[in-house]
Amino acid sequence: MHVNKQVFISYSWLDMKIADQIEQDLSMFQLTLVRDVRNLEYKQSISSFMERIRDADFAILLISDSYLRSKNCMKEVLHLLEERNYEEKVLPIMVKGTQIYTTQERLKYTTHWVEERENLSALINSMPVTAIVNEIAELKTIETIASKTNEFLAYISDKKNLTFDELKDEGYVSILSCLGVVNISHLLELSQISLIQDINEKEIALDQWFEENSPTSDAYSIRASIAKGRGNIKKAEIDFEKALQLNGENAYALNNYGYMLLCKQIRPLKAKELFELAIKVIPTFTTARLNLGVLLSKQFDDHKGAKEQYEKVISYNPTEEKAYNNLANYYKKNVKNTQKNRRLICDLYEKAISLEPNYIEAHLAYGVYLSESIGQHEKALEHYDEVLRIDQKSAELIQALKTRLKNRQK
Repeated sequence: MHVNKQVFISYSWLDMKIADQIEQDLSMFQLTLVRDVRNLEYKQSISSFMERIRDADFAILLISDSYLRSKNCMKEVLHLLEERNYEEKVLPIMVKGTQIYTTQERLKYTTHWVEERENLSALINSMPVTAIVNEIAELKTIETIASKTNEFLAYISDKKNLTFDELKDEGYVSILSCLGVVNISHLLELSQISLIQDINEKEIALDQWFEENSPTSDAYSIRASIAKGRGNIKKAEIDFEKALQLNGENAYALNNYGYMLLCKQIRPLKAKELFELAIKVIPTFTTARLNLGVLLSKQFDDHKGAKEQYEKVISYNPTEEKAYNNLANYYKKNVKNTQKNRRLICDLYEKAISLEPNYIEAHLAYGVYLSESIGQHEKALEHYDEVLRIDQKSAELIQALKTRLKNRQK
């Protein structure tokens, strides 16, 4: 594998977790991945950054309903369409549930942009021209999007496309073959081994892989995860160290190593160092920042530092529900019980749940807060019932919480 291709990932913020997963899964293939959260610097022009999609060798497009309704995403599409060979560069990935394969489904998006154009045009016509120069330019952009949307969707829908889940199941073979990356059969096999759920099957497959190939950082990291799963923490540490000896900037190994120490509540200084190194490699590594926040709060009593990590995550990914939940927990424990702070805490929990309606931890924490801190027992019951809906195994816990709630009502 000797070709280092530059790949631009274009996606809606609502699909950021999928983009994160793709970046992680492709990290072992030595590709240069360009993303807004990693490559867009503070105060840099967003429009100029979006034009970089034309300079990339390939562009992965995460096609979803939110993508096709996003002005910024469709601007990136326009830049692609300006390229003569854009069909050779586009690597579409369909987000599950996206419907563009009938005329009616495609026209739904054309209609959306026509309406956006008409609404903005009406607003512009009601104002002095000298006051809205930038908005006139924006109107021209939306007019172009409206005129090009159907052409773009017709092209995409005429191709054999894979959903993200299908692509992941096949180990990204389709995309990697399009990228022209060669001599990667051993890495493809390693990628597929990492997806094996049964720990015994995974261990057998990995042992066979080690017999046939030279070790890599990712291979040792997978071996460490197996040892961790078996409760052999000493062996897991050895394998993580070997992974980092081969690649000290393997952000995912750094994070996973730190997370193991966090879960076992051992060597907190080492865990802190590992998370910080992972974040240094990938400043927008959300999981590492969330883990560091939990570590700072639980083992260092550095609640302010934890809060900073959660706020940083929200600054570049406003759709990360765990950051809102953890912030709510921070405010619940560290600020005065005023009406303003109570409203803030409720807003944060509700934001987390709106982003992920099946977020059990948020429902539980919010329910307890509603009942035991502000006396909203009926609303608390609604969240307890949601937990039961999501996971029937929580019945015993929910029953205990409901009993405690009834005792408070007496």
